[in-house]
Amino acid sequence: MPIFSFACRGCGKEFQTLVRSGETPECPSCASAEVERQLSLIAAPNKGGEDAGAAACGPAGCGAGMCPAMAAGMGMCGA
Repeated sequence: MPIFSFACRGCGKEFQTLVRSGETPECPSCASAEVERQLSLIAAPNKGGEDAGAAACGPAGCGAGMCPAMAAGMGMCGA
C-alpha cells in the first residue's frame, strides 16, 4: 500500500496516509472526504561504488554500534 500526501480542501490540513486501491481518505482533522493528493518528492539515490560506505558514515566511520552502511551490506564502514 503506497503512502500518499494529501491536503484537505475544507480545513487546509496536510497529512499523509496509506491508501488502498479505490479508497478515498478522510481528513484526520475535520473528517472531510474533499482532499487533494499532493505531489511527492522522490529521494535521490545513494551514490554507489567503493566509497559508498564512507559517504554513509563519514570519513572517520560511525564510531558507535552497527554502521548503517554495514547493515545495508554496502561494504566497509569509513573505508
